[in-house]
Amino acid sequence: MVFYICIIAVCMIIPVGVLMNNNVEQYHYTQFTGNIENGRKMLNYTQGEPLNIYTVYTDMRDLYASSFGIYGDNRSFTVVDRNTNEIYSNDSVFLSHDSSLFINELFLSYNFLSSMAGTPLNSKALQNIRGRTFYDYAITLENLVIYFRYYKTDWQAMVMQFNETLLTALLFSIAVAFVVGYLLSRAISRPIKDMTVRTKAIAEGDFGRTLDVKADDEIGQLSTSINNMSYSLKNMLDEISSEKNKMEIILDNIEGGVIAFNLDGQMIHNNPAAYTLLNRPDMEFTLESFVKEYNLDIDVSDIPADFYKEDILPVDEEMLAFSIASFKDSLGNAEGVILLFRNITEQYRLDRMRKEFVANVSHELKTPLTSIKSFTEALMEGVEDPATEQHFLEVINSESDRMDNLVKDLLQLSSMDMGRMILKISHHNVTSLITDALQAVEAEAKQKNHTLISDIAFKGIAYFDYDRMLQCLINLLVNAIKYTDESGRIEIKAYEESHKLCIAVKDNGIGISKKDQERLFERFYRVDKARTRIMGGTGLGLAIASEIVKAHDGDIKVESKVNQGTTITVSIPLGKKEAAQ
Repeated sequence: MVFYICIIAVCMIIPVGVLMNNNVEQYHYTQFTGNIENGRKMLNYTQGEPLNIYTVYTDMRDLYASSFGIYGDNRSFTVVDRNTNEIYSNDSVFLSHDSSLFINELFLSYNFLSSMAGTPLNSKALQNIRGRTFYDYAITLENLVIYFRYYKTDWQAMVMQFNETLLTALLFSIAVAFVVGYLLSRAISRPIKDMTVRTKAIAEGDFGRTLDVKADDEIGQLSTSINNMSYSLKNMLDEISSEKNKMEIILDNIEGGVIAFNLDGQMIHNNPAAYTLLNRPDMEFTLESFVKEYNLDIDVSDIPADFYKEDILPVDEEMLAFSIASFKDSLGNAEGVILLFRNITEQYRLDRMRKEFVANVSHELKTPLTSIKSFTEALMEGVEDPATEQHFLEVINSESDRMDNLVKDLLQLSSMDMGRMILKISHHNVTSLITDALQAVEAEAKQKNHTLISDIAFKGIAYFDYDRMLQCLINLLVNAIKYTDESGRIEIKAYEESHKLCIAVKDNGIGISKKDQERLFERFYRVDKARTRIMGGTGLGLAIASEIVKAHDGDIKVESKVNQGTTITVSIPLGKKEAAQ
């Protein structure tokens, strides 16, 4: 009985202590921020011009230190240039030749990060980083962020004095409670027993029954507190359970794989995406066996608290980006590691295509430049034969045209990639489109004795950009003519299928293998590079045709067999509402 009354006394004194501590901290925080805002009004710099960080730093140190209240060992300021990330600071950590540690701490401050983003929020929160407790505050000044710190050491002595006073009061209260408890123990023993039983039930997870509150005295208040505690604990546990379920649902449905191990190397969590990405039917492995199986350069015997590593992990035909990092307990010690996976196969493929594209552009430009330079040097040295001189000039002119066509095609593709291609879509006659395309390639087809055939089943009106679609069909026809041997047959068909206009260009040429069909519309991709360069062309015709079709919300597909010919079919919507344009 006496013990419980002492507990009540403690419960009454502690909130007072907390309130007093909060009031002291509030007073110092208000003084800290008030000094900064008052000092800010005294700053006098030209508006709209970038400020010199060193000038502002020396002014703050020499002229405005007292105005901002930043004198003393427990107050510091830091000036950071948001554009260049240059930094000056009088903070003891920064000046102790451990500037990288201090800079890392800056990025743990929400107030600093929000000011760097240009939207300072300056929330009141007592920070604790590496055993140092402080308030912080940040202001923006043109291109600069001035970040202030006020360390708790400054008012710690006052807080300790308050706490000593409270401790004395607490001891006195306990003594009084002991006497009063002894006198009232018989009168209140039954309620106390009920509370004991009730608290044991709460400890065992039974939150259903509540204590009867028969009076508004201390016992009644304590009973009410226990009932409230029971209610709060129940709600808290329900919320924790709900959050746990939400987290499990999130982990189960995210695309990235997640695997967690404890320090003993035993798996403690994984999600379904990990099975899919690693292409495994089970997760029967430890951290050590996982590292060995996938040849990871990680020492699992010694994992520090700040461990982090990123790498690329090939799995079957997929490329996975994975990161592994340690997670910590409340004391900052490593408690285990977590592995995160995500599929970057597409990004990896695009990066490889980009490198191939750059290499191909360089090669395609270098070849005509080499010819132009060689023949130009020959002309500069002097050529006595007029016929030879004319031949050299014709070669230079031809190579210049080749470079010009290549640059034009590259500019057109660049315009398409950047969304700058504007389609002039309207209603046009499909028969006229195909007729104009065949006329454009007729001379080139006659040189190889090819037969051009048109089969226009759909003779109506469709909705497209005439010039772009004409360019697309010409590219397809020219490609078919090049890759069909002498006296070949080139056929172009137009028909309607599933409310779409379909135009197919068919030849009986050399055909394309299944492997090459998958990359046919890539830029500069050639099935037979040596033969293609002999025939000429930029290697961009099919890529341009594909982009034009996509811009019309259409599809382009290829069907081919080696030595039997190729059919490339373009399909675009027959019509759209005028408002869609």
